[in-house]
Amino acid sequence: MTDLATHKRMLHRFGPQKGSISDPLVSEESHRIREWLLGILRLAVTLERRDQAAVMCLAAEMDRLGASTAQSGFSYFTRTSTKLCDCVVAKHDLDKLSELYFHIEKIDDGRLRRALEGALFEKRHKRARSRQLDREYLWKGLAVNSL
Repeated sequence: MTDLATHKRMLHRFGPQKGSISDPLVSEESHRIREWLLGILRLAVTLERRDQAAVMCLAAEMDRLGASTAQSGFSYFTRTSTKLCDCVVAKHDLDKLSELYFHIEKIDDGRLRRALEGALFEKRHKRARSRQLDREYLWKGLAVNSL
């Protein structure tokens, strides 16, 4: 099997699918990919080197399992993990953010995709004025006393 065919097969299972999975090999691949994505989420939250190393170890193992022979040189997950880890660490760079978004869009599991988006992309909401600081509302509706 070529690298491209293996890559397409692995991408088809980029996250758990709805319904039952009858093929144990597909179930194992799905589990490994989910574990890899959760490792990337953990790295996005902690930004620790040990989490980055764990992601790279998972990627190397998945590439080894995805290769049809020892000489195939299949390295999709290692290359992708290297890119993603670099992007996560430097997530304030616009080019890195667009690459992260590109990869996150491929994730089928909505909860996992939203968790990664939440960890990686800061959403700056306009902060609402505190009611404690704005006490004008207390005086609405009261009659004005004139002396």
